[in-house]
Amino acid sequence: MFFEDHLDESLSRDNSPDAVADRRSTGNADSSEAPRLPSSAALSGLLKSIIQATENERCAPDILPYPEAVVDGVAAQIAAQNEQIRRLSAEERRQTAERDPGTSLLPFQPSDIMALEVQRAQFFLSELLRCRLRKIESLALSIYYEGQANSDAPTQLRERLSHNEVIVADRLAELMSKYVLQAGLQSAPAELQYLVPNPPYAEGVELLPVPDLDQYVFCVVLDDLGVVRLGEDAEQTVHAGEIFLVPYRAFRPYILDGRVSLV
Repeated sequence: MFFEDHLDESLSRDNSPDAVADRRSTGNADSSEAPRLPSSAALSGLLKSIIQATENERCAPDILPYPEAVVDGVAAQIAAQNEQIRRLSAEERRQTAERDPGTSLLPFQPSDIMALEVQRAQFFLSELLRCRLRKIESLALSIYYEGQANSDAPTQLRERLSHNEVIVADRLAELMSKYVLQAGLQSAPAELQYLVPNPPYAEGVELLPVPDLDQYVFCVVLDDLGVVRLGEDAEQTVHAGEIFLVPYRAFRPYILDGRVSLV
């Protein structure tokens, strides 16, 4: 079609960031080669992973393991893509200044498309981190208590956080305790001035916030799981591609292993 033909032409190797670099070093690019945008292709591949990680984090009632490889990979590709966009934009401005402005048949430049792809990746990366921070804020006391010596915390969330997230959780718990003390808890006996378990004087682990693992979630099965216990008296053979609405607890081990995704 007319539009697609001109779009392919504008995205040809002559206008790609790699070709711009080649022209600067050799003064002559081979226009017969196929268009190649390595960073763009790599970013597109990582988008699927960051989108799925974000969707799982949104739907899961507890905090999922920090996807370090995906987050670091997306951040690195965004930086590389931004550099490509900067070089390509400069070349587009130079070409626009040298030719008749009326010769372009497209209302946008190739760099505009690349910038939209980067914005998409930035959105999902930001959404993933914000979602995790919201959960960390609500579960900060439990995460903090897990880090104490001889802790008998009912959760194992601390090991799923990044180093920076652990620092944030501990700081939030300390600030929460400080402000509750200032608001009136300081008037209570010293043994009761705790927001975390302090047996035998105060309450035990029932004091800590915990995620609701019995919350119902929609699950898409990615692998054959065999026989899975879906409730106290319910078992079923689960196959790849099936969709379930079940308590999160039933599929939790498979979600953590990446064999089931949430929607």
